[in-house]
Amino acid sequence: MTSTTIDGAFVHPALFYRDEHEYVRRTAAFLTEGLAHGEPMAVAVPGPNLELIRTALGADAEGILFLDMTEAGRNPGRIIPRVLRGFADAHPGGRVRIIGEPIWAGRSETEYPACAQHEALINAAFEGRAVTILCPYDETALTPEVLADARATHPLVMDGDGRQETSDVYDWRAVVDRYNQP
Repeated sequence: MTSTTIDGAFVHPALFYRDEHEYVRRTAAFLTEGLAHGEPMAVAVPGPNLELIRTALGADAEGILFLDMTEAGRNPGRIIPRVLRGFADAHPGGRVRIIGEPIWAGRSETEYPACAQHEALINAAFEGRAVTILCPYDETALTPEVLADARATHPLVMDGDGRQETSDVYDWRAVVDRYNQP
């Protein structure tokens, strides 16, 4: 058993990466682990990152659902029901594995609060489900506030070298409350 597969439990790590090499190495390793376990997998990340992952996997990319998050997640409020739950619910027989990158440097200030709430609410939406969702965050392009919110919305935090730790500031409900403003 690895840190991204826990039988019957929801696993939700944030991946903090600094460059393309770290991004590709960690996301490809996550998906390769899923292939070894025979898990259904989906990748929903912005288009350029989608191509990086697909290229790195080569023939292993066959059978993985790839979605451009700039289109599938244009409205952050639709990511959980249409992208994440849609995929997980279509595969009820065992653990599923998803990479979801709903927050990237191009997101607007208007979109961000809904994205932060999305990341927080994933924890309630998948509690008790056999689902692993890895959420990448670009440490060089995102603000310190965004990275702090990521630590609060993810119980596990992984760096680009693969070191993983429990987040000592995990409190997803506080993030929902903070951004639940008119």
